[in-house]
Amino acid sequence: MSAATKQLPLKASIVTHLAGREKKRSEVRRKIMDEAAALFAAEGYDSVSMRKVAQRVGYTPMTLYLYFKDKAELLDCLCEEAFEDLYRRHERLDATVKDPVERLKAGMRTFVDFALKHPHPYTASFNFLRRKSDRSPRCERMCASAVALERKQVAAFLGEGASEQEIALATQVVMTAENGIATMLIAVPNYRWADWRKLVDASADAIVKGLRK
Repeated sequence: MSAATKQLPLKASIVTHLAGREKKRSEVRRKIMDEAAALFAAEGYDSVSMRKVAQRVGYTPMTLYLYFKDKAELLDCLCEEAFEDLYRRHERLDATVKDPVERLKAGMRTFVDFALKHPHPYTASFNFLRRKSDRSPRCERMCASAVALERKQVAAFLGEGASEQEIALATQVVMTAENGIATMLIAVPNYRWADWRKLVDASADAIVKGLRK
């Protein structure tokens, strides 16, 4: 057996070891982000510390600093992930639903569905929006991209004759409606709500009729 042949099992072992280490690191990072999202959602940004997150996940604070430099970066990563997910969902919607009215309604359903499936990151994102400083430019851009895509859906619904002011106002109407529905469903889960899809569709129908006037 040549020296080169003998080295193959060693190289394979090193590759396997590195892959396993990277997988473990990814799992730890995911756990930290998930638990931090739950804390931010429940207690608010100002009440959460890196030490509190560390206690929740069962690691030392120093371990967390190997993944995130501070809680601001931790929240930014959570929100960046959430906004990117939301952006991709709306992007797929734009590519598949051509009718402007149906796209607007589907966009509201997409947003609320996202919020209900990811309540902690969704709620934590409001902490991000309330912060006046220390918001990462990358996360700001992703948030702006998600809003711009929704604005595009609204503009298509209103038509070419709509002014910038009308588009801006209509976009805010849609955003407040879908955020209001999502927030209430998450905050008061035991209330006797109608099926969330029916609730969103009824709200979307009312908005469509109102904006058309």
